Amino acid sequence: MQHDLTTGSGEQASPTPPKPFTLVQHNCPWSWDVFLSLFRSFTQLALPPPIVALQDPPVYRGKLPSFNSFTVFSPPTDRGCKPRVAFYVYSSFLATVSLLPRFFGRGDVMALDLFTPDCFFNPSTTGFTIINSYSTKGRLNNTRSVSPDIIFPESPLPTLTLGDLNIHHPTADPLRVFKEDEIATSSPYFDRATELGFTLLNVPVSLPGFLCLSWGAPAS
Repeated sequence: MQHDLTTGSGEQASPTPPKPFTLVQHNCPWSWDVFLSLFRSFTQLALPPPIVALQDPPVYRGKLPSFNSFTVFSPPTDRGCKPRVAFYVYSSFLATVSLLPRFFGRGDVMALDLFTPDCFFNPSTTGFTIINSYSTKGRLNNTRSVSPDIIFPESPLPTLTLGDLNIHHPTADPLRVFKEDEIATSSPYFDRATELGFTLLNVPVSLPGFLCLSWGAPAS
């Protein structure tokens, strides 16, 4: 999608400035104290982050906590289960975008498709996708609960993948010595990310969170 940058008189108009965008992602380890401490810290800011992506958020009686001026989006789950990921979207940001939550029939991954008549990062970017995942140990050795094709999809939109994937790879931490099973577990994820043109956004050190961005992964 492209913006028309010309006025009715035929003169060149100034490009629309990108929409300011800050994203926070954090694993709460199912702790209300961690959740409250994180969100109370936002009250000290002149402008809270538009989107907060959580992994393992606290749940009480099947419901996620609320916080002033934020709307929560989380995967629907069966009774007795709890969502393992959630998005909190700030109200003023929510009023300026079209937002479509997408679910995968499970509680440990979800996505948001965001669209705006303005632009997010450059004049041609009016929509993008954020995928939030909490991937844990799988049933088989050297596997994780959320597969690489879900975390790194083929998409016509720029895609940001984030979350707690519980994988370790030399690309993200080149100074560490890795075990063979760590490489076997993480390589399918990094191989697929590389194949689809994703770029690692983390500083190459051991970090609990994972951020990976693709500017228009090819769609089949």
